[in-house]
Amino acid sequence: PFGDHTGFYSLPDRYPIVNVIAITHREDAVYPTTIVGLPPQEDYYLGKATERVFFPLLKTLIHDIDDYHLPMFGCFHNCAFIRIKKAYPLQARRVMHAVWGAGQMAWTKMIVVVDDDVDVHDEEAVLRAMFENCDFGRDIELVNGPLDILDHAAPRLGAGHKIGFDATRKLPDENVTLSAVPNSNTPASERPAHFSAPEPNQVHHPDFAPNRCTFLRVAKTQAGDGSRAIEATLTQENAPDFVIAVNEHVDIADWQQVFFHLCANADPGRDIMCIGNKIGFDATSKIPGEDRHDQPVRDYPPILEMEAVVRQRVSERAAAFGLT
Repeated sequence: PFGDHTGFYSLPDRYPIVNVIAITHREDAVYPTTIVGLPPQEDYYLGKATERVFFPLLKTLIHDIDDYHLPMFGCFHNCAFIRIKKAYPLQARRVMHAVWGAGQMAWTKMIVVVDDDVDVHDEEAVLRAMFENCDFGRDIELVNGPLDILDHAAPRLGAGHKIGFDATRKLPDENVTLSAVPNSNTPASERPAHFSAPEPNQVHHPDFAPNRCTFLRVAKTQAGDGSRAIEATLTQENAPDFVIAVNEHVDIADWQQVFFHLCANADPGRDIMCIGNKIGFDATSKIPGEDRHDQPVRDYPPILEMEAVVRQRVSERAAAFGLT
């Protein structure tokens, strides 16, 4: 196993082994390398450049795409924001499936499709559009398919489930028969009172959807703690429509961290809970006994973290190399 761009150590597998006998170098050599780990690292910026380089090719394959963005919390393969100029009903669903059929974009675990008046590179604007326009009992697309082999949340190596959110404004012919979606811009005085979360869970309501989205920090001690916390939340009066449960070490005031763990630790076909038009995601690290919907749980690796002695040595040498 080794640390990878996912921010986690990879699971043991049959990878090539290289035996290094000696390293020769010239005097005053510079060794170029890329450090991977929790984003952002150098590989994130390489990925951003790749995103821009391949945009014309992706647009050639899928003409509907006006622009796209791979958010940092998704670590390349886990999330894509897609912007389209919507012209007909369910166009967003068509684009999702086209993306899932386009080369290595097929590994994308989560897709959010927005209208062309949304800045797809403004991540909070995309999420605001999602919570303004989505009914989570209607506007999601759940599919089976290939995933990155480094995705430890996948029920099986390189195979699992993906989810798409149609965050476009709905047209009359899109079967919009459910009650109106609450608007996240509703004045605070008109919003429902927040529910009281069950202890020992801690709660945060992100600013981009304060009346629709809630993050739960779960003190997990046994299998099922995450899903039980979600169910206890979604079944309360005035419960939010969208809940993400994460482990207690995650800073739930930082939505980027929460969505990083959502993309990394949750399989949409196993770790999702739907109650009416409300939806919850168990983004906690899974342990044995948390199989759901006939989907198994594999070993979850530890998050990638540098040893304290290494961090201290890097800090000390940074000044010597003029990096401070």
